[in-house]
Amino acid sequence: MRQDWFPTPIWNFQYENHQSLNKHLLKNIIQEKEIDAQGMNVSNIMGWHSKDDLHQRNDYQEFTEIASNLALDVATENKWDLNLVSPTINNCWATINEKDAFNVLHHHPNSMLSGVYYIKVPENSGNIYFYDPRSGAQMLLPPFQQMTSLTIGKISYRPIEGMFLIFPSWLWHGVEPNCSDESRICLSFNIGTSVKQKMIIEN
Repeated sequence: MRQDWFPTPIWNFQYENHQSLNKHLLKNIIQEKEIDAQGMNVSNIMGWHSKDDLHQRNDYQEFTEIASNLALDVATENKWDLNLVSPTINNCWATINEKDAFNVLHHHPNSMLSGVYYIKVPENSGNIYFYDPRSGAQMLLPPFQQMTSLTIGKISYRPIEGMFLIFPSWLWHGVEPNCSDESRICLSFNIGTSVKQKMIIEN
C-alpha cells in the first residue's frame, strides 16, 4: 500500500466557449492598457500588469463568475467547510507580455488559491512553470530511469487559449520569455474566503 503525502495539485480546466469570451476580454484589456499604460510592476519584467481590481468591473463579470465556479469546484474537492466559508476572488489583473517579456519566479501571499486564464497565446510566447515546493527534495537524488510526478523538480504548462490553471497560492511559479513577435495576454486571480457564518465557541 502506498500513500502519497506531498505531491502538489494543479487543476487544469478548458473553457469550451472561450472564443466569444476572449474577444470581449481582449477588447477590454487593450482599452485598460491605453488608459493606464504604466500599470503595475509586480513579477512582470518588461511586460504590462494592470491594476488588480478587474473582478469588480462590470465588463469582467462573466469571467469572474466562471472563475468563481471553478474555484468552488476546487474547494469542494479539497473538502473546505463550505457551510462556514465561500471561495472569493480577492483580486484579478491582466498581463500583456510583449516580445522578450517574462515573469520572475514568485508566489502569491495572503491567498489560498491562485489562477490564470489564457486569452491570447501565440506559439512560443512563454510557458508557465512550477517548482517543487519542498526545498530539500532536490538536494541529493539518485539516477532515475524516468522522472515522475513524485521526483520531478520543475513542471511547465504550454498555455492554450481558453485554459484555466488553478493552483495553491504558495506554489512558486514563473513565466518563460515570450519568444514570438506577438503579445501574450492572460487574466490572473487570487482566491480567498468569505465567512458565511461566525463560528460560536462555547465557554
